Order: sequence, then structure tokens, then C-alpha cells
Amino acid sequence: MFQLVAAWLLLTQGALALIFLPILSLTPDFDVPVGDIGTFGALAVACMIAGGLLYTKLRWSVWIAVIVSLATAGWLVSDKGLTSWAEAYIGVGFVVLEVAFLLLGRHAAGKPEAMALSSAHVPFRLKLTLVWIGIFFVLALFLSQIGLDWRWMGDNFSIIAKGAIYTLALAVGAIVIAVVLALLGALGRLSKNPVAFGISGFYTSFFRGTPLIVQLFLIYVALPQIGASLGSRALLNVLALSAFQAGIIGLGLNYGAYITEIFRAGIQSVGHGQAEAADALGMSYAQRMRRVVLPQATRVIIPPTGNDFIAMMKDTALVAFLGVVLEQADLFRRAQLIGNQDLKRLESLIIAAGMYWALTAIFTFFQMKLERRMSAGYVRGEAQTATGRKRTQFLPAGPPGAVQPGVAEPDIELDLRGGNVPGHEHGGGTPR
Repeated sequence: MFQLVAAWLLLTQGALALIFLPILSLTPDFDVPVGDIGTFGALAVACMIAGGLLYTKLRWSVWIAVIVSLATAGWLVSDKGLTSWAEAYIGVGFVVLEVAFLLLGRHAAGKPEAMALSSAHVPFRLKLTLVWIGIFFVLALFLSQIGLDWRWMGDNFSIIAKGAIYTLALAVGAIVIAVVLALLGALGRLSKNPVAFGISGFYTSFFRGTPLIVQLFLIYVALPQIGASLGSRALLNVLALSAFQAGIIGLGLNYGAYITEIFRAGIQSVGHGQAEAADALGMSYAQRMRRVVLPQATRVIIPPTGNDFIAMMKDTALVAFLGVVLEQADLFRRAQLIGNQDLKRLESLIIAAGMYWALTAIFTFFQMKLERRMSAGYVRGEAQTATGRKRTQFLPAGPPGAVQPGVAEPDIELDLRGGNVPGHEHGGGTPR
């Protein structure tokens, strides 16, 4: 385990150095000599090679790793850090841990199987947590080097975050329209009526074949022109939509065309025998779809529809190009207006991106919960766990003494010394 942790630290140290190498090379604020940058990069590569050698059968790999670690710390201290003493302190901290773990686990050098076995004992969730911590650590270091105005971000975070209300309103309103249109379109695509089939085919073809931004401008700009051309004041008032209304309608129409194909595939995934059984019971077409087909198709429809909802929530940013005012602006529009006003475009867009990411993570979590609930009864569970829990909850009960399916019948050993046969009530002599 010590050897394994030392390998992880060496690989992490080398990866961090390589990530920051382009920043040091391209950022004019850091006046670092080319030779120092080259040495920094060479040491980073050496750390990654030393970490990789620990996974091999070379017993001297541990001493190579110790030498590389000490050389890295010595160079950082002698150079007073590449740009500041803080980098030297971070590097020395890594090296102290690496050397300590390498010396403690030196007896495991050249034994990759032992390292693999130690890694297998580490829970997967713990490994995943460490990976995420490492990623956020790298992001934090990167953001600390680009000179963000953290005070401005703190003061304007709540103003930009209020746009999440309108982002969710746009997404929820549009998904309701999309689901209704998708259901009607899917039924039309499966219908033998030429009118229904033709209308649904034209709808899906047009809205899947033209860009979403063009559709938004057609609804927001072109519809009022149609009303003016017809000379109807009442029609003009109806067709003159606000940017918020045009966004909901445009997103709903566009995503409804894509979800139509999802609904059609979900309905067709239900076996024909289900529909035939419904017909045999005397159900009408509406009853068959409502009681038999659609409930079973929902399990197939929900996962891709949830993905489309998440994608739609991010595409609400396109409504900003219609010119929404700040009071009804979504996340992107608010970040754009406030960032342009204070010349803090990077800070404002980082806030908006973080909010979109947070919303996506929340809805992804609930989508997974919903999918797991909908798949209950379709996914086979384990018959028996390593701890013996839940060992028979998925197995049908049988008569007393019967062997349940999936459970091995116990072996019967004969006592050749003249005893009874285990598991039998009657006595017996020595088997011949």
C-alpha cells in the first residue's frame, strides 16, 4: 500500500507540472528563463516515469523514484520555486511524502501483483473521490494563476444566479410542449393514416433539418411580419411574442421533433404480443395505448428524454440572442450583460458555467434515480451477496427440501469408516 500511494503521488506531481508547463510558457506575466522551463518539464516527465516504473518488476525502481524525488525537491529549493516560493513548498511537500512512503514500502519493490492486490482492497468510491479531489485541486491552482477578481465574483454571484429561475422556466415550459408534440408526432409516424403520417413527417423533417437559432428568429422576428403583411391588427398582436415566449415555443418545437423519434422507438420496443393481448380483451386503440403500450414504453423513453431535457436546459442560452432584458434574462444573458458592463467577462462567464454545471448535475442525479425506479422488475438482482444478505429475495419459494434455482445443491460425503451418511435419517453400515 505504501508503494502504491508513492506511485500515485509521483504520477500526480508529474501530471500537475505538465499541466502548468504551457501556462508558464505562454503567460507573459511569468518571466521565467527558457532553461528553467525546460528543466521543470524534464523533472515532470522523470516523475511520471519513476511512478510508472514502480508498477514493474524492477526491484531498483524504488531507488530511482527516491533519486528523482530528491532531485526535484533540490532543484525547486535552489531555484526558489519556478515563479514563487509557494511552488517550492508544494513540491517539497510532495517529495517528503513520496520518500517516506517509498522507504516504508521498499520491500514491495518489483512486486506489481502485490500492488494490484493492495489497490483492489481500496474501495472504488474512495478512488473516485480522490480523482475528483485531484481534478478540483488542479482547477483551483489553474484559476489562482489567471488573476480572477474573486471579490467582484462574490458581489455579483447572486445577480447572475437569479437567471437560473428563468433558465428553468424556459426549460420546463419547452419540455412540456415538446413531450406533447412528441407523443402526437410518434403516433402520427406509426399511423397508417396518410394525413397524420404526412404532417408528422413534415414536422420532424423541418425542425430537425434547420438550426435552432434560425427557428428562434423565425418565431420572434418573422411571425410579426406575417401579421403585418396580412393587415390584421389582432393577428399582429397575437404573433408579436416576447423573447421569453418565443424561446419557450422555439425550444419546444425543436426538441419535440427529436423526442418524437424517441417516443416512436419506445412504442415499437413493446412486443407485438402485448397489443394482440389487448385486442383480444376487446380494448379500443386508445385504451390499448393508454393501458398497455405506453406504460411499458415509458421505461425506454425516459432515459433519452431526460438527456434531451438536460441538453435543452443548456440550449436556453440561445434565447439571449433574441435580446432579452435583464429582468427576464437567463443565466447566460445576465452574465453577458453584467460582464460587459464591468469588463469582467471571464469572471461572469465562469459563474454562469458553474451554475449550468450545477443544474446539470442535480437533474442528472434525479434522472438516475428515476431510471433506477423505472427499471425495477426488469433488472435481475444478485441471488446472494458476499455477506449473505438478501440471498433469497429474488428467488422463488419452493416446497420444503426442494433445491431453489440458482443455489447449488450441497455435496454429500460418505463416511467410509462405517458411520451414517450425513443428511439421511436412517442408519446404515459400512458402504460396500
